[in-house]
Amino acid sequence: MTDQPAKQQFQGRKFADVGASEEFVLTVLDLIDVLNATTIFDEQRTEVTSCIGMIAAEGLPAAFLEMRKIRSSVGQDLPILNQLQMYEDFYGKIWKAYKEYTQQAAKAMGFDIGFLFQKDGLFEDGLKAFRGNNPTAPTALEKYLRGTRRRWQTELANFRNTIAQHPGADRAHFQKFYEPKFAGAVFTEVWHTIVEILGMLLEFRLPAGVYLEWQAWNDPGPRWPKRFRWQLGTPPQHT
Repeated sequence: MTDQPAKQQFQGRKFADVGASEEFVLTVLDLIDVLNATTIFDEQRTEVTSCIGMIAAEGLPAAFLEMRKIRSSVGQDLPILNQLQMYEDFYGKIWKAYKEYTQQAAKAMGFDIGFLFQKDGLFEDGLKAFRGNNPTAPTALEKYLRGTRRRWQTELANFRNTIAQHPGADRAHFQKFYEPKFAGAVFTEVWHTIVEILGMLLEFRLPAGVYLEWQAWNDPGPRWPKRFRWQLGTPPQHT
């Protein structure tokens, strides 16, 4: 008889120190409920589920953990390089969650949103083509995506490209990026945008006559249990 290999011992370990009760985790996972009501089936649904799960479990939490470091560093006398690196790591990870993880999820659904990350001319061409391929998209789509680029996306991309790709670049041009309040605002903007974009794409895959009603992020009323509600009929035009 041949010797039997020793049994391997596996030890369970926590993947990330981020609770499922965090608002961004819960809201991203709400997208899976929407996915399960769409006409995306079988292997494709499994792939989309995996992509959404990666955003909630890895993409955004990686940035959130850096955000925690930034918050806990307030008032501490840290070396300057340590402080700078915390912020730069944060922006690199939040950009990855937005550009890479979100594109992967969109591609799994059958959409190419690469134009969103192109220069202005290519962006406009891609946006026009997207409208042509998806004529039922909300009338405010163009305004929303242009506003996203204007409010934070272009500036964040410039920061990342300048600081990450050009060592020794003058950080003085990006002073606000090294402030905790600004970093927190960027985190909120990015994960909200991810949910908005993927929610819109999933809505295109709902059966005819079914659409989503979305609670505004700044709605002063009671918060809905989930970000979306199901409605029947003709959808209103929303961003």
